[in-house]
Amino acid sequence: MQEKTMKHTSLCVRERKNVTIDGVENVLGFDESYVSLMTVAGRIVVEGQGLKIESLSKENGEISIIGKIDGVLYAEEKGAKGILARIFK
Repeated sequence: MQEKTMKHTSLCVRERKNVTIDGVENVLGFDESYVSLMTVAGRIVVEGQGLKIESLSKENGEISIIGKIDGVLYAEEKGAKGILARIFK
């Protein structure tokens, strides 16, 4: 069985009611106010209200989330150094 390697991630928000993300490797956690994902581009957090995972395809690495989308952010990994830490080594 050949493993599919995905080297990109894309994100599409439609009318603040639906977000589709591909390149998803794992769902780290979720409730009605957030969905935390690990993607090939790093950790992504979707914040909002009444969020539900509408569909998840591990084969395609795609997730669709519905609800009121308040924000989407790329979260820095734990242990990753910020710019000040790198400047003042």
